Amino acid sequence: MAHIGLPQRVALAVGADQVLFIPAAKAPHKLGQVQTPGHHRAAMLALALSDSPWARISTLELERARHVAEAPSYTVDTLAALNDMLPGRRLRLLMGSDQLMIFQSWKDWRQVVTLAEPAVMVRPPHTRDQVLAQLPAGLDRNEWAPRLVEVPAMDISSTEIRRKVAAGEDVRGWVDPGVAAYIQEHGLYR
Repeated sequence: MAHIGLPQRVALAVGADQVLFIPAAKAPHKLGQVQTPGHHRAAMLALALSDSPWARISTLELERARHVAEAPSYTVDTLAALNDMLPGRRLRLLMGSDQLMIFQSWKDWRQVVTLAEPAVMVRPPHTRDQVLAQLPAGLDRNEWAPRLVEVPAMDISSTEIRRKVAAGEDVRGWVDPGVAAYIQEHGLYR
């Protein structure tokens, strides 16, 4: 629910006409972990967004992974491909403030900023001022301040959802009902 609700709020705040969701093929920060297969994540995303005309899904990374099996999905590559596919469109990159704190570890992070203007979600208990005060050295506060968007806290954690599913607990209210049924039907997170 948070992965749908928060991006919609940010889209309204920055004046975006659409949000493009792109499931990662192989997230670089999760290379040593078992990842739910991409086709399942894309199917759950489609279910969760079925009543969201402001949202679209791209399987660009999943399709690219079919050709480059073991390579991780890097944001810079995805943004370069999107810029080629959508010439003349202004792209924004939505990320959480946790990712901003490690942004300089991203592959070609400076190029990422030139390909898509970041929009950074700041969630309680953190505030915009706290995030700016904690910016890593090398990131300019004046440059990043306008990119920060405060969003409400949503006490939902994907890790907790996976834990609840594995324990056989109810996840209604945490995920879209169609997604809950899909997880059950396909035996995910067990």
